[in-house]
Amino acid sequence: MSQSYILSFELTLPQRIYPYLDRLFNVFKWEVRRTVGEIWNEDFFKRFKGRGSASAILKEILKKPPNIPSRVHRNILELSGEIVRSHIERKRIYDYLMEKPCRVLFDEDRIADELNASPLFVLNVQRQVRKILRKEKDKKSYFQVVKPSFNGEVVIFSADDSVENGQFKKLRFSRRYIEFEIKVPDGNSWKWIKVRKLIPDRLKKFLTEAKRTCAPLIKKVYLKSGLSIYRLVIPLEFETRFSEGSLKVFSLDLSPSEKRLGVGVIVSPEGHSRPIFFNAEKMVKKLERILKEISNLEKKIDNIADEIHITGNREHKVRLEKRLKHLFAEQKLKWRKFKELRKQILEVFTKLILEYARAYDYSFIAVERLKFSRLSDWKNRRMRRLFSQWFYARFIERLRQKALRYGLRVLLINPYRTSRVCHKCGGEGKLEKLEFKCQCGTYDRDYNASVNIGKRALEKLVSGAKSEPYRGEDIPARFPFLQGTIHLKGKALLSILPLTLLLSYLRLVETSYLKLSRLSRYLQTDKYG
Repeated sequence: MSQSYILSFELTLPQRIYPYLDRLFNVFKWEVRRTVGEIWNEDFFKRFKGRGSASAILKEILKKPPNIPSRVHRNILELSGEIVRSHIERKRIYDYLMEKPCRVLFDEDRIADELNASPLFVLNVQRQVRKILRKEKDKKSYFQVVKPSFNGEVVIFSADDSVENGQFKKLRFSRRYIEFEIKVPDGNSWKWIKVRKLIPDRLKKFLTEAKRTCAPLIKKVYLKSGLSIYRLVIPLEFETRFSEGSLKVFSLDLSPSEKRLGVGVIVSPEGHSRPIFFNAEKMVKKLERILKEISNLEKKIDNIADEIHITGNREHKVRLEKRLKHLFAEQKLKWRKFKELRKQILEVFTKLILEYARAYDYSFIAVERLKFSRLSDWKNRRMRRLFSQWFYARFIERLRQKALRYGLRVLLINPYRTSRVCHKCGGEGKLEKLEFKCQCGTYDRDYNASVNIGKRALEKLVSGAKSEPYRGEDIPARFPFLQGTIHLKGKALLSILPLTLLLSYLRLVETSYLKLSRLSRYLQTDKYG
């Protein structure tokens, strides 16, 4: 079984063509905004529900401006149509909730099952509807509430002809160089400009493996310094084959909290392994510290803003405004640091899970189907909202994207009662914070849940069931062969990563199943080095 996926590579374009790109991006910005305003109605929503190209639908209805080439206009229509099309699913959920406003209080999973939608998407629309109902007494249509905007930071070429010989762009690869041509406005006319760059070694490697090159795009990126650059984004399509391998599952109970990110277990017909704890306590404390610093800055900003309104001294007011500007810049820097560190934790966590797959040769990763509205209690509620909920929302998406590259499958398992049923005897136990107590003994709560998730995933694979079974059944009774414990020996865990990279990873996400002194010896051998 195979599946295609796309990886994008970015190349910074030379500054000599930036004046031309500035004019091109301005044309796209204002034309897309004008077009979206014209098609923002119920009639065009119905037209875009099909699979047809947006430009093919719109080109017969909207006239081309006389000063814009036909292929450029076609891409403007395509981008405008995709912006409108991206709101179709949101509007469907919005109308469903507005039909009976009490539905905003329902569980997002219940509504997601009824509408066959993403639970996270439903939760976001529920929040939007709650805000509207608080402010407005009368029900409003989606077109009155939502006004789409386009910031003009991207130019697409998907509605052009072929990648190599388009009428708006041309992208060719030689042995050493990338040749890119694009048509840009120059006064009252349009002309071609050409860029030639060396192919980076990393891209050169993937070009030989890629199935095909997809339509590129150009995006505008704002740097920390405030300056902007233009980057050419080259999407490459790859085909991956899922590895059947042995019937072995890495199950993970995700529990983003102040002490850990999750607990993993390797489950196979012979039994299950010891728990693997993924911790990020140091980094979470660092995030809390940054958040506290942001809170202190906000208090200073409020105090200075109040003082500006009170003071009558013009010189003092100017000094306060400079100070306020400095504090706003510092606050923005802190927020950027917070978000980047949070993203690094997620990226490293998913990477380490996949490294376990490469080291222990399993083909499936089982994770619970997450609920975004039910999160663990943290002392700092704001921290929980900014880190933990974001973590829930992004984890499965990123894990699936990365697993696809390695030919691994991610299974979503119903988490019903996995924390309350003993993985050994099947009896119901008691939960006390992070402990699970049963007549068989006392276990870590998340470890017990991860074993149960792995057993459910194995049942799903053995039976070939498409649905998610288990609504309170006796788990171990259905798996008499899963009572033992696997002692995994003979392989150095995470030995595929270079030691220097591994050490930098462990600063963000710590794993309890790792002995660095033992690992360093394996890394020096030919087998793992």
